Amino acid sequence: MYKKKVNSVSMSGPCVLRLSLSARVIVLLIVLAILGCGGNSVERVYRSPYRPAFNIAVVPFLNQSGNENLDVMAVTDEFYTELQQVTGGLQVIPVNRVLAALSELGMRNVSNPDEVMMLAGQLGADAVIVGTVTRYDPYQPPRMGMALQLYHREKADKEKNVNSIDPGDISRRGKAFGMPGGVPLRPETMVVRIFDADRKDVIARIKKYTHHRQTDTTPSGWKKFLTSRNYLRFVCYEMIGELLAQEHKRLTPISIEGDSP
Repeated sequence: MYKKKVNSVSMSGPCVLRLSLSARVIVLLIVLAILGCGGNSVERVYRSPYRPAFNIAVVPFLNQSGNENLDVMAVTDEFYTELQQVTGGLQVIPVNRVLAALSELGMRNVSNPDEVMMLAGQLGADAVIVGTVTRYDPYQPPRMGMALQLYHREKADKEKNVNSIDPGDISRRGKAFGMPGGVPLRPETMVVRIFDADRKDVIARIKKYTHHRQTDTTPSGWKKFLTSRNYLRFVCYEMIGELLAQEHKRLTPISIEGDSP
C-alpha cells in the first residue's frame, strides 16, 4: 500500500508541475495587463508649481457660512491632508506647528495681511494659505462654498520689517481680510467656489474623484462622498487643484512670438 501511494504521487508530479507553470504564466499576464493600464488605476495627484522644498502653511479656516455647527479644525485638517498629496517636493507645515506659532505671537488666527506675513516669518514659510468656508449645508444634497487666498512671503530685503512687526499694533489697526477680496495686501492667487451636489457637473467631478481614489469600485460607490466629511474632502481636493492650476499659469513664462528660443 505504501509503495503504490508513492508511485501514484510520482506519476502525477509532472502534471501538477505543468499546471503550476501555466498558472504562473496566467498570473504574469494579468499583472502585465494591470501595469499596462496603470495610468487609469493609480490615484491622481496634483503637482507643485514651485521649487523643491517650498514651504507652505495653512492657517485655521475661518467660518463665514453662518452655520455654527461647522468644525473649522476638521476643515483645516482635511485641507492639510489633501495638500500633502501634492507631488514635486512641496513641504506642508503641520497644523500643530502653525497653531503653536500663532500662540507664540499672541494670536488665535490671522485677521489681516500684515499678520499673515508675520506668521510666515515666524514659521519660515514661503507662502501661507488663508481659507474661509463661505457656505455649509451638510444635508442632502450637500452644498459647500470655500474661498482661498494664497500669500507669498515678502522678499529677503523686507523680512526684517516683517519680523519686527508688533502684534499689538496690528490688532489695533484691525485691517480685516474682507474675504474673498478687498485686502490691502493683495494675495498672489485667490479661488472662490461653491460646490452644489445637486448639479450634474459636480456629481461628475465626484465620480471622477472617487475613481481616481479607488475608494469603491461599485457603481454607486461615489455616493459615499455625499456624506459631510467625505464631501468636505472632495471640496478641499477640488479647491487645491484650482489654486495650483492658477499658480502654474502665473509662474509659467509666456512665450512671445518672434522671441529667440
